[in-house]
Amino acid sequence: MNLNKVIEKQLDWVVKETNYNIGAKYRGKVRDVYDLGDKLLIITTDRISAFDVVLTTIPFKGEILNNLSYFWFEKTKDIIDNHIIELIHPNAVLVKKCRILPIEIIVRGYLTGGGYREYAEKGEISGLKLPKGLKKNVKFDKPILTPTTKASEGHDIPISVEEIIKQNIIPKDLMEKVEVTAIKLFEKGQEIVNKNNLILVDTKYEFGLSDNGELIIADEIHTADSSRYWYLDSYSSLFDEGKEQKSLDKEYLRQWLMDNNFKGEGTPPVIPLEIKTEVIKRYITAYNCITGSNYSLENKDSMKLLDQAVLKLKDRNNIK
Repeated sequence: MNLNKVIEKQLDWVVKETNYNIGAKYRGKVRDVYDLGDKLLIITTDRISAFDVVLTTIPFKGEILNNLSYFWFEKTKDIIDNHIIELIHPNAVLVKKCRILPIEIIVRGYLTGGGYREYAEKGEISGLKLPKGLKKNVKFDKPILTPTTKASEGHDIPISVEEIIKQNIIPKDLMEKVEVTAIKLFEKGQEIVNKNNLILVDTKYEFGLSDNGELIIADEIHTADSSRYWYLDSYSSLFDEGKEQKSLDKEYLRQWLMDNNFKGEGTPPVIPLEIKTEVIKRYITAYNCITGSNYSLENKDSMKLLDQAVLKLKDRNNIK
């Protein structure tokens, strides 16, 4: 398969924008979400953003991300129920509507990234005191929960579990259940990807409450967009040498943009086909490494097939 040719052919069939008469629409940077009352239709488009700017479309990106989340929802439903009702198209899922908890749930297995920066400054992460003198990228004895607030503007702010309970943001019994469940999900993720020569380093979860008050997991789970992954076979030697870890690289496009003098301000540069191809190669590599299977790309009129799937959904559910 000539990947460049497949990508180039798919440029005319990307899922860029949807405008269905099927309920109130919310447009995120990547997802189009339709409110169907007690359900949501979530369409993961091929749009890609960086520096909080939607830049272009990357053929196949939406379906790969959507299917990766679907893979993980299936693998973790023995731990907690999720919001999935049905995969109606490679880019689209019908899900149960739930009340999303107002806290970002972050689990960390290693001291790195923003967690390391906070530790270096304060000796703690999200109010959790850590031993002095820990090296960057060191593995914790067991995964830790480091929540943050969800800021409507600006950056999320680290907050301790104790403060969440004290402020009654989430009741104590529910927060305890969230903590236990998040750690179980993370450990299950680590167990699965370790077999594929990967380390699940850290991740974020969106929890919600269903109509009957049950805790469920929503949004996306363990994707390369929401998680950090390192390669297992090189971790120890790189750590011992004090070097940066080899990771599933999701920074390629950001680096290319910075090399072309774009950091979110002004008009972004036109992204050529060869760069788009390199980006999708990284999404395919992430999917294959994480799941242990090979993602097969197939040229198809994705928008036409999506239109058909949404029409069937409307007819089946008698949506006017």
